[in-house]
Amino acid sequence: MLSSLIHPSRRPFVILAVLYTAVLFSSTALQHYLLGSQVWDLGIFEQFNWLIANGNINQISSLRNITPLQDHFSLLLLPISLVYKLSPNAYTLLALQSIALGSMPAVAADLCLRQGISRRLTWALAIAIVLSPYCFLVNRGDFHPDVLTLPLMLVAIREADHKRRWLYYPCLLLTLFAKNAQALFGIGLSLYALAKGQRARAGITLAISLLWWFVATELSSAGGDHVGIRLAYLGDSKLEILTTLITRPWVVFNEAPPDSILLYSLGLSLPFLALMGRSSWRALLGCTPIYLTNIISASSIQRELNHHYSIGIVAFLIGGCIDALTHAPPPSLQRAKRIVLATLLLAMAAFLGYGRVSYFSSRYLPRLQEAQDFQQAKRLIQPNDSVLTIANYAAHMAGRPMVKQLEKPGYGAVDQYNWIVLPAADVPINIGGKLKPVKRSKIGDTVASIREQAEAAQMECRSANASIVLCSQP
Repeated sequence: MLSSLIHPSRRPFVILAVLYTAVLFSSTALQHYLLGSQVWDLGIFEQFNWLIANGNINQISSLRNITPLQDHFSLLLLPISLVYKLSPNAYTLLALQSIALGSMPAVAADLCLRQGISRRLTWALAIAIVLSPYCFLVNRGDFHPDVLTLPLMLVAIREADHKRRWLYYPCLLLTLFAKNAQALFGIGLSLYALAKGQRARAGITLAISLLWWFVATELSSAGGDHVGIRLAYLGDSKLEILTTLITRPWVVFNEAPPDSILLYSLGLSLPFLALMGRSSWRALLGCTPIYLTNIISASSIQRELNHHYSIGIVAFLIGGCIDALTHAPPPSLQRAKRIVLATLLLAMAAFLGYGRVSYFSSRYLPRLQEAQDFQQAKRLIQPNDSVLTIANYAAHMAGRPMVKQLEKPGYGAVDQYNWIVLPAADVPINIGGKLKPVKRSKIGDTVASIREQAEAAQMECRSANASIVLCSQP
């Protein structure tokens, strides 16, 4: 019944999207189960959704020390929390994100076929998306609301020069509602619309985006201005930052070495290079607000492919490919085959070079026994019990009113918690990308100290199994 509703020309791309979604969810779910997720940001967003889903939108998160909307003012958490309430666990959030990313081959293919682009070249774009290391990595073991808006961003880009408004502005607004910094995408979209000759739409888009930025940034000021903090080395105000960039642009390389910028840029663009053309310049112009912010940031994570900061760039890259394929003369069969082959080779090179598939064997699978032991011990803890634990474990226990990670100062007296969940001294945990026994890691002394404090406070500490130590109130 469902397949009959799908046009035959789109059906193969829908099947590809379903398979791609399954791969994305399987990999991220496996990484999460194998303790490859961190409390920043999967655990934080799970606790935000738990609070909203349970009617506590104004309650302070124990992991973030602010209320859910004070972190980037993400209004998109409101509908997400409704889904989360149906199945309250981190896998629900990871599934939603996998569906959004996994739908991209079908969404892009539909847009291509509507423009009359050949099926062969449409397949080339679908291959580029599926083998993009960024789309694979940004979904692995983490969650961010702005990643869910990738299909909406692409639709907004394609609707920028259409007369109809009913689809363009809702997509723009939903994209902005993911977080305050999504205004950078809105500013880029206004540049794209201007380059397309849509001056009125560009002005309205810019006004909406700037208004959202100012309002959302003010309402989330308790969470800090992350963009301002990461550009503070350039000056104390926006005017000083611009002045420094114009007069002394080389200072950027003190924080962002040229080789890191080059590797970052290649990892993002390599799968799509063979599909780009002269008409892609408008989309490349559109991604400049996000791209420039990332490459001049003092925080190197904005130039890493496993973080969400580049999701808007990917939308513009796909949009640029569609622009090029739409306006270029129909290629000969031989040239179309060369484009498909080049795309496949470049995308495979990018995926093999950046995909970090080997992390499963080196970082995650060796923790299988620990993961099984942790899940066994976790069953003893009730949903509303307060917990103190390490960041890896907190990412699995965030759906509760009180959970804190012992790596962060300020967790207070240990006897205020119902449970303290610790790794055993000989358990190898991931520290800086390497597995080390807890007792020889940088948190080894902290773990031992926490247990001593718990026992001194008359808490009962015992080995739940070979990997996990539980301390509980008598």
